[in-house]
Amino acid sequence: MVYHIYCDESRQSKDRYMVLGGIIIPQKNIDEFNATMHNFRIDQNMHAELKWTKVSNQKINEYKRFVDYFFALNNTDRLHFHCIIIDNHKVDHKRFSKGNKELGFYKFYYQLLLHSFGKKYYRHDDRFIVNLDYRNTTYSLDTLKTVLNRGMKKKFSIVTLLFVAVEPRNSKESEIIQINDIILGAIGFQKNGYHLLAHAKKAKKELALYIAEQAGLDGLCKDSPWGKNRFTIWNFQLK
Repeated sequence: MVYHIYCDESRQSKDRYMVLGGIIIPQKNIDEFNATMHNFRIDQNMHAELKWTKVSNQKINEYKRFVDYFFALNNTDRLHFHCIIIDNHKVDHKRFSKGNKELGFYKFYYQLLLHSFGKKYYRHDDRFIVNLDYRNTTYSLDTLKTVLNRGMKKKFSIVTLLFVAVEPRNSKESEIIQINDIILGAIGFQKNGYHLLAHAKKAKKELALYIAEQAGLDGLCKDSPWGKNRFTIWNFQLK
């Protein structure tokens, strides 16, 4: 089977906690997802790019509906979501990444992709295509692909080239990256304590709570319970 993994990040620079996460979907289910999203956009008259930063009191019901579509597919195992949370205050790029912040950033993507996707989903003859939300970087995505395949061999004795491509994607052209952005935004919103501020936008507080409820979680800050496989949150412990 060929899997596609759509990844994005939230709160990378200005906040204490950064969130990296992705949605994994079998290639055969992508057309179904896009058809579902096409119907959503027509029904809700939502044709612009959907993003966490655009969540507003005027559009809260439409965004909840968007989340409902995601969980309808998530709860029936047509796609899964996994993320890691990084404490930026504990990151030491100088010590562990030769002072290169971009290298350090993609090392965290390596951890996410290796453990939350490669290790978890690999079966004989399966392959992964990774789609990262486009960002301006000097880091080579081919390098990430190479170290991922080396990591699968070293840590899990998988000698086949499991990750066949790591490619940039424009979020405006990817419905899956857009829903990923909203979920990651909600997690970063709660983890960084914005929901506790007096001036916090009501719609974002409401949508973050709604996402947690649909995922069967008490909140979006703690690690998801052991055995939960469709929607997971991992507070990554730096060593």
